[in-house]
Amino acid sequence: MPGLYIYDASVIEVARLLQPSGRDELEITDVNRHFLEHGKLHVIRMGRGMAWLDTGTHQSLLDAANFVATIEARQGLKIGCIEEAALRTGCVDLDGFLAIIDTLPDCPYRAYLERIAKEFGAD
Repeated sequence: MPGLYIYDASVIEVARLLQPSGRDELEITDVNRHFLEHGKLHVIRMGRGMAWLDTGTHQSLLDAANFVATIEARQGLKIGCIEEAALRTGCVDLDGFLAIIDTLPDCPYRAYLERIAKEFGAD
């Protein structure tokens, strides 16, 4: 099953110890198996509204880009907007968010962030 993998720095040593698979590649499954066997694997199921976009080939990368472009255009939302995520999760307050916006040139991305700021009460 596809997933998002987040590792600490020990993953570098784990990867060094891996042997290539029959496809002559290092496999992410082997990394995960190592952490599972050492009681260090934590799994969180992704809920509805999540989409896994494999980008391992030229075609799948193009498909993913087209998917993101379609969702953004139809819903008026940015996918992967770290500034918005920081504001919505409380990692940055509105004043900090506005300070970030002030560093950006006049562009559609800035306009998007300004729209989000207004949702949070900015003038």
